[in-house]
Amino acid sequence: VEFTEISGTEMKCSTVVMWLLLPALAGVLVKLSNGNPTQTVGKLLHMMKHGIVGGERVDAFDSLYEGLNANDQHAAPDVEVANSFYNLATEFYEYGWGDSFHFGFRQQWEGHGKAMLNSQNWVASRLQVSNMSRVLDMGCGIGGPLRGIVRATGANITGLTINEYQVKRAREITKTLPRWMQERCHFVVQDYLNVQGMEEGAYDAAFYMESSLHTEDRARTFGETFKLLKPGGRLVAMEYVTLPPWNPKDPVHAELMRQHLHGNGAARTPSIEEDLAMFREAGFEVKEHFDFMEMGTEMYGDTLFPWWGDLQFNWRFHLPAAHPWIRKPLPYILSVFAKIGLVPEDVPAAAELMNIGGDGLSGLGKLGLLTPQYYVLAVKPK
Repeated sequence: VEFTEISGTEMKCSTVVMWLLLPALAGVLVKLSNGNPTQTVGKLLHMMKHGIVGGERVDAFDSLYEGLNANDQHAAPDVEVANSFYNLATEFYEYGWGDSFHFGFRQQWEGHGKAMLNSQNWVASRLQVSNMSRVLDMGCGIGGPLRGIVRATGANITGLTINEYQVKRAREITKTLPRWMQERCHFVVQDYLNVQGMEEGAYDAAFYMESSLHTEDRARTFGETFKLLKPGGRLVAMEYVTLPPWNPKDPVHAELMRQHLHGNGAARTPSIEEDLAMFREAGFEVKEHFDFMEMGTEMYGDTLFPWWGDLQFNWRFHLPAAHPWIRKPLPYILSVFAKIGLVPEDVPAAAELMNIGGDGLSGLGKLGLLTPQYYVLAVKPK
């Protein structure tokens, strides 16, 4: 057998071809699958060329969770952890998940976008708002849920996030939409634990779409929302909470929770009772509450595709970029490119961080230990 030596130039050229083909292949898979039309495969290519938003360092972020076990709370300020995490995660989320950074349920033959709509339409229905009602999105990401709820209600919604890049990206997306949407979708950089310069007692309703997971003392952010709402204003929240099977002494449970907190930039996850107590501490009256994901089980029975299903092995391939067969090898592929200088070094490390979070959270969901959407309706007394 005769082997032909490959020159350094040939090796680099072939690597460049692979570098260009990877996002193209992912794009084809997205188009062929029953997935989410808001996925932006170009975000992967952008990271491969330009690196992580703000030059955020993965090793610095990892150090915040070093030595923690199970459901331990990190020692850093929640606002700093959340901002750092979303510099690392936002473009990966948009590439792999779409513009709505939350979960939802659907039937087995329905695409991922349907799960997003199911959750957004439920929140919209419980807000009980109408055209140009003033509403707050407390922790808005790049505005996917906000835009969905505007479409469903016509409300005039202001989204708050601590992350400057997310506001920039939310505005970029919204700028491409019809004027009717632009007039109703607004985004500001704000710390939802300490809101500054916004009119108090002026808003008809508010919602959290899984966004309170980034603070341990949720009563603080609920208290900020309480001040901004009118008397009688409604708060609809989809909350991360532990479920009764959760056992911090079980080593499997503990490791999955550790992975979830680290890989999702999360604070300690409360129980249902602890979470409800924080709404009441902020001054709200809790009117309704239940696990919204259980509604999917009741509605769809054996045809349910569970909220955690896209991140675990499945034969549906509705969301290829999130499927273990795609997301698991990605850090290794990116590492090869990083070693020859074609990809910034923190990009493969950030891809691995996303895998840690995906594995931990979906593992908790599969075992019934946690829900990301415990629905709470709370009202500010008149």
